[in-house]
Amino acid sequence: MKKILLGAVAIVLLLIIGGVTYLYLSLNSLVKKAVETVGPAITKTDVTLASANLSPFSGSGRLNGFFVGNPKGYEAPYALKLGSIAVSIDKGTLFKNPIVVNSIELREPQLALVGTPGGTNLQDLMQNIKSYGSSKQTPSTPSATSPSGKQQEGRKFIVKSVVISGTTLDVSLGALGQHVNQSLTLPEIRLQNLGTTSDGLSAAQLSEQILTPLINAGIDEGIKAASKQGLIQLQQNSSQQIGNFLKGLFK
Repeated sequence: MKKILLGAVAIVLLLIIGGVTYLYLSLNSLVKKAVETVGPAITKTDVTLASANLSPFSGSGRLNGFFVGNPKGYEAPYALKLGSIAVSIDKGTLFKNPIVVNSIELREPQLALVGTPGGTNLQDLMQNIKSYGSSKQTPSTPSATSPSGKQQEGRKFIVKSVVISGTTLDVSLGALGQHVNQSLTLPEIRLQNLGTTSDGLSAAQLSEQILTPLINAGIDEGIKAASKQGLIQLQQNSSQQIGNFLKGLFK
């Protein structure tokens, strides 16, 4: 009888360990797939995530290797990249709707502002994000599974705090032989209570609300750098090439 009881306990423990492992791995693969499904629909560029390392038990974790490619026409390797994003979730809401995220911290993101006579990559990226927000597109995203095994569609999020700090901006603008190449550090960005005025934000809406102020800050600082180095003053030149370049900066 004792051996039977020990065997039963061992089987239960194995089942628990297996269930915990499955929950952990399925959550991380679900997050990765969601990022790589929703991201390209919003930005109309390549969006990849190297890995997600979130614990359903602590409610905290990291997203690693987040990468946003450039719109068509720009050969720079990226528009935005992040080594990691720290996330803290109210674990009691993980299988509820909306999910409450206590904090998201983006540390030392890297932005690249590339300008050609036809415009800039970040301006084009913002136009893509705006056009997505004004459309009725709804990309299909992976569904979460509740403990009961039922699929949960249309997951929404409330985020109490977002901090974006240590952002570096690499500026590369040029027209008619005039060039601005400079590395800048952007001011810290803080966002609070996203989605609290409604029943939460979809993954697409949340991504848009976080990316928009970050990209706009990069555009603003890039224009300031160009102005300080005299590139903006080239608008006095009647060249159509310069006119197109400046329209790209200010559109």
